[in-house]
Amino acid sequence: MNPKRTIVIFMATFAAIWITDLLIHQLAMQADYVASMHLWRSSDTMKHFLKWLVVGQCMAAAGLTVIWINRCAANTVTIKSAARFGFFVGLIGTAYAPVFYAVMPLPGMICVKWAVFGILQSIVVTLVLYFTTKKLAQMG
Repeated sequence: MNPKRTIVIFMATFAAIWITDLLIHQLAMQADYVASMHLWRSSDTMKHFLKWLVVGQCMAAAGLTVIWINRCAANTVTIKSAARFGFFVGLIGTAYAPVFYAVMPLPGMICVKWAVFGILQSIVVTLVLYFTTKKLAQMG
């Protein structure tokens, strides 16, 4: 895959991660975070750390883009296989949730939601990868 296409795929992947993170953490889980406010940084302090969230999202997008281009794109010919790949990426990516629950005083439901939403997010992001790669291949 050429560098221009790789950048397009990375940007689409990053956008999918950023949007799904926003939906998960600012909408779906906001009440959970408010109820456990004593565990988190204040909103004002969080603003100073926002760049680190973006760094993490870029790292995830870059890693997933490179794995997808080098190992999956040519072999993933159906939506079902892309979703299956996303499920297993999500399973690996959310393995931290039960570990965090075991070693930190986090509410169990937050950890369950992190795992479930994380797996769903990985499936969605992988489908974005699938459709972006397919569209770019059709364009020649």
